[in-house]
Amino acid sequence: MYRRLIIKGILVGHQLMESRSKFLFKNIGILTASNFASKLLVFLLVPLYTSVLSTVDVGIFDLIVSTVSILFHVLTADIINGIMRFALDRDKSKSEIAIIGLKYSIISIIILIICVISIRLFNLVPRINGLESYIILYFAFYVLNNFMIQFAKGLERISDMGIAAIMGTLSMIVTNIIFLLVLKQGLKGFFVANIVAQAIPTIFLFFKIRFWEFIYISYINKYLEKEMLFYSVPLIAASIGWWINSASDKYVVSFMCGVSANGILAVSYKIPQIINTLHGIFTEAWQISAIREYQAEDSSIFYGRTFRLATTLMAAVCSWLILLSKPLAHILYAKDFYAAWQYVPFLLISCTFNSASGFLGSVLSANKNSKAMANSAIIGSSANIIFNIILVYLIGIQGAVIATAICSFIIFYIRKRETKGEIEITGYHIIVITWILLCVQAFIEIHIQSYVAELIIMIAMLIINSRNISSLYKFALKQIKKT
Repeated sequence: MYRRLIIKGILVGHQLMESRSKFLFKNIGILTASNFASKLLVFLLVPLYTSVLSTVDVGIFDLIVSTVSILFHVLTADIINGIMRFALDRDKSKSEIAIIGLKYSIISIIILIICVISIRLFNLVPRINGLESYIILYFAFYVLNNFMIQFAKGLERISDMGIAAIMGTLSMIVTNIIFLLVLKQGLKGFFVANIVAQAIPTIFLFFKIRFWEFIYISYINKYLEKEMLFYSVPLIAASIGWWINSASDKYVVSFMCGVSANGILAVSYKIPQIINTLHGIFTEAWQISAIREYQAEDSSIFYGRTFRLATTLMAAVCSWLILLSKPLAHILYAKDFYAAWQYVPFLLISCTFNSASGFLGSVLSANKNSKAMANSAIIGSSANIIFNIILVYLIGIQGAVIATAICSFIIFYIRKRETKGEIEITGYHIIVITWILLCVQAFIEIHIQSYVAELIIMIAMLIINSRNISSLYKFALKQIKKT
């Protein structure tokens, strides 16, 4: 009797695990089909603008976009990133959440307009003179696009998000060709292309999810607003920390090595963007699954298995991209930008660490533990500033990317400690060994450039991860056969 109950329990648990995996795999499939092809097309635009724009133009654009990305979190009180988390709660009103999100979006845009006008009047940043209207429009649609994406995610409208991503990418490609090649508008044309890429998906999602139907309540739920702020405000510190870890190197390099050097550094981020794209696709789907399965009896096992497979996949992609960094640079980087290839390997490793941190961040988000996310980011960013200044002074641009990789790992380590008990990671030592081998491969790629040595390291990684690779292959094959 007891034996039958035990067997039945095991079967039910296995079915639940399969159901959860199927839901996650389905969402990943939808987002991969829409996002990866789109991001690949944008990736192929790199040769276009590196051949048309100067290193200074790219450096200025990159600094403005980096600044906008952090102002987005600060001026909106990061409540936009809390929208998805609260919209997935079944006991929360979607309309009340939408109104709160819209309120903070509008306030942030008004504040930015005032700031930009003040900067212009007092001529505080001469380099952006003539770009004020472009910065305002880019910020406005950046905020609204993120708002619509997070709200659609909270409604579990994954397919609509995928279509929006495709539309944004196609519009960016068309406008880049028109404004850079045909009209030859240079930096301003590049801004227009990026503004349109934010505006098109925003408008599409607005009509697709019929957003106006959620704006029928004339009051703001103050209790819900306080609850959302209590969750979101600590995320500002987390966002600033992430921003410092990913963007402080640009400011340090610009100050110590010049804006042109930052243009080269900015371009070196384009190849690692492949890992960021994969991570972004996975995170979009994983956030929903992590929240849906939170507090389930075997959630820690489900989290652990998914983490193990995801990190294995990211490490494999990282290794291949390190091996191909120079050939890809020959194709993508024109003129003076080719030197950026040598900064790619450690940026790839940094992105791999970030993907692992992002995975654990979704678990912390499911628990609404935003303080832990903030603490990890603050500690990591503080270390990043120190390492950046020291290493850039000692070895130039390469010091900046190594500092970023070190601090990305610090953030991961702290988050792993914070999620202890919520995620059961088996074979963690294999993950660490794999990451160490990736660092060795990166050093060889930069300083020795021996494909034979790199292939030996890749084979070693393949052997120690054979079990995870086999599980990943079997799981993917099973899900494909079911669809």
